[in-house]
Amino acid sequence: MKRYNLLIASFLCLPMMTFAGNSIAKASGISDAILVTLLVCFIVLLLVITKVLVSSIEAIGKEGKKVEKNDSQSTKIVSLIILSSLSFSAQAAETNASIDSAYVLSNSLFWILVGVILLLAVIIGVLFKSLNTLIKVAKGESFEEAEVTTDLFAALNLTDNIPIEREVDIMLDHNYDGITELDNNLPPWWKYMFYGTIVFAFVYIYHYHIGDGQLQTAEYLTEVEAAAAEKETMMANATDLITEENVTYLIAAADLAKGEAIYQGNCATCHGQLGEGGAGPNMTDEFWIHGGGISNIFKTIKYGVPAKGMIAWQSQFSPSQMQKVASYVLSLQGTKPANGKAPQGEKYVEEVVEDATPADSTVVIAATIAE
Repeated sequence: MKRYNLLIASFLCLPMMTFAGNSIAKASGISDAILVTLLVCFIVLLLVITKVLVSSIEAIGKEGKKVEKNDSQSTKIVSLIILSSLSFSAQAAETNASIDSAYVLSNSLFWILVGVILLLAVIIGVLFKSLNTLIKVAKGESFEEAEVTTDLFAALNLTDNIPIEREVDIMLDHNYDGITELDNNLPPWWKYMFYGTIVFAFVYIYHYHIGDGQLQTAEYLTEVEAAAAEKETMMANATDLITEENVTYLIAAADLAKGEAIYQGNCATCHGQLGEGGAGPNMTDEFWIHGGGISNIFKTIKYGVPAKGMIAWQSQFSPSQMQKVASYVLSLQGTKPANGKAPQGEKYVEEVVEDATPADSTVVIAATIAE
């Protein structure tokens, strides 16, 4: 029966193996897809083993087959299933290695799979106990003796219960209105947990206060820095996220050429081919109705001025295109074309904040438009 006890112990350790597997997988870079595959393979394996145990118990209970034959046959079947499942797990893990690494195992799914494994492990432990009991009964032992000798929790002595007939030995002298008190020992499972917390405390202190583990504050700051760097990279590569708050003035000739093409095809009708103005205001002087600078120009292009007949171009141009047009318009400053329209609005002077990075990069040309 020792092999059955070994199998019981192995399956009871499956949850801990799963927890350890999750940590090792995350630390070693194993993809979540492979981890899910392994967990599912464990569940399938436990279901098949449960079926084999149920069939063995039914065979012993109904047909009265020879115990030794059933014992050996069940062991062979279980061993074959374990070997087959391990082979299948390895092949499945190798196949899933090609799955997109962007797949992320959610915490809820992970705990559901672990919970199923834990439940099946408990069921298998109960079935093994029942099978051992039936085998011992078939060998001639009484049911009571067989049940006691196959009681896993009794063998582990996790409760340290005192039989009722022996309670008089641990009864204290205290008597409160007929209520007596027993001097029971602390349950071993409680003491084991207490000893485990002591071991955990030493591991925690070594990892976080002596080793390279980060405390919560340091971990938080690290994550904030990583998020800021990720955001900066994303904003640099995602031109469609440009807004009036973060738009910058483009000085590259290629960008200005694209902005000029868009301007000539859509804006020149009202503002003139050279920005001299027409139905719309002059783009080349220092006066602006709705504010100058790259941010204000971008905003005016984006939302338009419906009251004066200028449509909102955000539905027709991308943020990157509007940025190029706004940069081109700003580059017309001081060109003084012939037949320029009279100034409109107020003279715009860029505000420069000392010792700070300006939100509007038009400070580069502020010297040319300010008096």
